[in-house]
Amino acid sequence: MPNLPLQTEVVVVGSGAAGLAAALTAAEDGAKVIIFEKERSPGGTSNFFEGTFAVESDMQRERYITYSKDEAFKNIMEYSHWVANPRLVRAIVNESGGTIGWLQRQGVVFTDATINMPDSPRTYHVIKGKGEALVKALTLKAREKGVELRLAASVKKVIKQGDRVAGVVADVDGEDVPVSTKTIVSPAAAMPTTKSG
Repeated sequence: MPNLPLQTEVVVVGSGAAGLAAALTAAEDGAKVIIFEKERSPGGTSNFFEGTFAVESDMQRERYITYSKDEAFKNIMEYSHWVANPRLVRAIVNESGGTIGWLQRQGVVFTDATINMPDSPRTYHVIKGKGEALVKALTLKAREKGVELRLAASVKKVIKQGDRVAGVVADVDGEDVPVSTKTIVSPAAAMPTTKSG
């Protein structure tokens, strides 16, 4: 592949909660990261959510909420009639409490662990300032760690050499800009690919 104008270790497509968390985590591990966000401000629809699911968080323990990971896994799987992917559900449930702690360390403030539907367990962790506050906190931390956030810039396609990722083409200010990278994180959607000689 020829020398490219931009080079990075990780490209993250989208600056919603998942994209920002992925970028920040990679940067904490020492990677050079660029986030491409097609909108003119970060966060997308993540600015509008009010809270998130978690089990066995410190906040729940402080409130003597004893609903367990095993109970949550069983209830979610039974609710889906065991159609949901059990490994994925187990991973989400197992990591959920630790995720709340990680978000708190990034500056996200939660006001309560409560219900989000009648007669449900208290697994809904309410964010002070809603999703917009979470996006601001993660954006600030990501920038502190050296993450480059390019707004109004969308990833148009993935460039591959054989079976390996070699980069992306991003639309930056109306121009196609090739970016060399070996790792792409795209929480929102699959990206079209193109082969490179």
